[in-house]
Amino acid sequence: MTNSNARRPLAGITPMVCLSLSLVAAHVQASAVTLTFAPGDQLNLAISNTNPNMIVVPGDRVVNISSAAGMLTDKKNTKAGAVFFSSPSDNSKPFTFFVETELGQVFSVNAAPRKGEGRSYRLMPATQTARPLAKAWESALPYESMLIDLNRALMQGVMPEGYGPATIDKELPLSASGLYATPDAAWVGNALRVVRYKLANPLSVPVALREQDFWQPGTRAVMVNPRYNRLIGGASTYLYVTRTQERADGQR
Repeated sequence: MTNSNARRPLAGITPMVCLSLSLVAAHVQASAVTLTFAPGDQLNLAISNTNPNMIVVPGDRVVNISSAAGMLTDKKNTKAGAVFFSSPSDNSKPFTFFVETELGQVFSVNAAPRKGEGRSYRLMPATQTARPLAKAWESALPYESMLIDLNRALMQGVMPEGYGPATIDKELPLSASGLYATPDAAWVGNALRVVRYKLANPLSVPVALREQDFWQPGTRAVMVNPRYNRLIGGASTYLYVTRTQERADGQR
């Protein structure tokens, strides 16, 4: 395994594709609504029947959306794995369509068409599925070396192959020695889950910063970045905690 193959930045998009997607995205609401779904779930979503809509499943790729004939029009997949779609302007009746992803996640949408700006949805899986690329990356090096490489990737802001964003809905704040850590973001691989916390010192005096103070059962690595020996009063930094995770199939 080499670093060049193990991690990948966002792929470049040609100017022609950028222009095309910009024209579509111009009619989609600027702020995506984030929701979670479980395997086989049905989501109730309002969609526009006068402008394109968008669905993205972070860390995965939408490979197919389907419905009864004529209910979905002008479907376009992006290089990043999202999908743009439209609904006939003369249809205002609710209908169902199905979404399939590259990682095998399937869910349905009970769509309620209405006039207005396009809707944008960021749909996060509530349970984790197997990630073959992440599994290959996690098993390509001795365990300790892999954790070091993972921390290095986190510091560089480029996640390993197969890793994707995850929900932080069920993550609780952490505290130790007067410091307070609030969940900020999360990523999942195949057997590992990383949560980033904003670590703050609400006190008026400096507090010694010891990564081991945030070690809990199931923890595999703890990293503070930027790293300080002491965190002065009112200051903050980021805490990264890597844990084992249990997937929906019960495997680790």
